[in-house]
Amino acid sequence: MKYAIFHGALLVLFCSSPATPAAPPTVPLRPNHPSPAPTATPAPRPRLAASSLYSRRSRRLVQSYLRLKLLEAREADLDRARLVIERKLGIGALLGPSPPPPRP
Repeated sequence: MKYAIFHGALLVLFCSSPATPAAPPTVPLRPNHPSPAPTATPAPRPRLAASSLYSRRSRRLVQSYLRLKLLEAREADLDRARLVIERKLGIGALLGPSPPPPRP
């Protein structure tokens, strides 16, 4: 408690400083120095309309993907239950959290 004022002053100083760094200074080019050659910029990706996110096709695609993931999780749980019944795994493996599905 003897030096608490110093910690408080440091905390106030730290909190009052800006959180973002300052912009780097720019250096002007020399007039006799040739400008760098323009680089090829990648073509901008087409912007999707907000309605395309909720289109039937998009919803069906997401539903089928989620259905596939759910079936994979069920299959993993059924395989784990089969291993417990065959006594290759302990009962704790059945009561614990489900393991993630194997990655190809």
